[in-house]
Amino acid sequence: LGAALVSSTLLFAAPQAHAAGAKGPYYQVELSQEAAVQKKIVRGVFVKCEGTNCSAPLASSAPKNVCVSIAREFGEVSSFKAGNRDFDAAEIAACNEKAPQNIAKN
Repeated sequence: LGAALVSSTLLFAAPQAHAAGAKGPYYQVELSQEAAVQKKIVRGVFVKCEGTNCSAPLASSAPKNVCVSIAREFGEVSSFKAGNRDFDAAEIAACNEKAPQNIAKN
């Protein structure tokens, strides 16, 4: 019972301790166009954009969901990094499926 308690404590506490100890943003995003909104809460984290560069701390949501939500709220994503992992072209395309489309009006 004691070992199980220690294991479950480490399972839930270790990721939180790692996240709390991290310096700087966890998510780094490049948008295709400058964001119309510079700051917004997305998936429970504060996303800050300056020009086409956006960043946010670690969220409890999966990185794919954060990427999709950022695309939906800020516009098309051209690159997305979660920690040390860069999303590939297919993952970026999946993020942008729900991004608002800028359609030129004649």
